[in-house]
Amino acid sequence: MIDFVQPISDEFKKINFIKGAREGKYPYSHSLLIEDFLIDTGISSRLLRKLKRLYPINNVLLSHWHEDHTSGNRLLPNAKFFIHAKDKFLIENVHKFNEFYGICNSPAEEEFEWLLESLKLTNTKIERVLEDQEIIYVGDDYQIQIIHTPGHTAGHCTFLELNTKVAFLADIDLTKFVFYAGTDSNLIQFEESIEKLKKVDIEIAVTGHKGLIKGEKKIKEELNDYKSIIHKRDDRILSYLSESKPIFLEDFKGKNLIYKYYSEFKQYEILAELIMIQKHFDKFLEIGLIRSNNNGYILN
Repeated sequence: MIDFVQPISDEFKKINFIKGAREGKYPYSHSLLIEDFLIDTGISSRLLRKLKRLYPINNVLLSHWHEDHTSGNRLLPNAKFFIHAKDKFLIENVHKFNEFYGICNSPAEEEFEWLLESLKLTNTKIERVLEDQEIIYVGDDYQIQIIHTPGHTAGHCTFLELNTKVAFLADIDLTKFVFYAGTDSNLIQFEESIEKLKKVDIEIAVTGHKGLIKGEKKIKEELNDYKSIIHKRDDRILSYLSESKPIFLEDFKGKNLIYKYYSEFKQYEILAELIMIQKHFDKFLEIGLIRSNNNGYILN
C-alpha cells in the first residue's frame, strides 16, 4: 500500500482516505476514494498521477469550486465530474475565480493569478449536477448521499456513505481556521450547515485539510469547536462597535482580526480578511444587532 492511501478500516476495504501533499495544507487538500469514485482532486499533481496508476478513477465528486480541491481535474480527462448546480459555472469558467474571490483590480490579483497558473487550473466539463439528499449508488456495497452544506461556497457539499457512516466534510474542515471570503460565501448559511451536520449520524469524518476524525461524539465536539471560532470572531468584531460613532470596514484593514499573521500571500489575506469581516456585518444586519450609518455601522 502506498503511504498516502489509507483504508478507512479492515471491514471497508474499498473506502480509502487519500492524504494530500503538505499534510493537506493549502494549496492542497485531502480526498476520499470509494471504489472508482474520487472526492476532490487537490491532493497534488504528483500524488494524483500515482493514485490513478493504481486505482481506477472513473467518476469525480467535487465538494466545491475552490482551486485547492479541484486543481487535479485536468489529470483525469476520461472521468465524469459531478458538482452542485450552484458551483457548476465556476468549475467550467475558472477565469472567473478572481471575480468570485473579490480581488479583481486589487493588489492581490497578480499574486493570485500566479498561484492559479502554478496549479495549472483548467475548465472542467460537468457531467451532471448534484442535488441535496440524492443518493449515488457505487458498486454493490456503497451509497453516497449528497448533503448540500452551503456557506463556504454557495454549492458546497458534504458526502455521506450511508452503510459505513463515513462522511467527507470537505471545507467544513474542523481546523482552527474557518474561511468564508468568496463573494458567494454566506456566514449564516455556514453556521446552519454546521448545525445540519451535527444531526447527521457520522462515525468517521474526513475533512479537506485536517484529515480523519473518528467517533460520533468526537466529531460533534469538533463541529461545536469549529462553530465557536465564528462566534469568537463575532465578539471580536462587535467589541469595536459603539451605539454612537460609526465604524467602517476599512478601519479593520491589516488588524489581524481573523488571520493571526499574514503569510507569503499577505496582499490576498488582508483583502480576504476584510471580505470575511463584511460577512459578519451582513450577519449582524440580518439579525438586527447593528444598523448602517453614513456607510459605516453602529450598534442597535
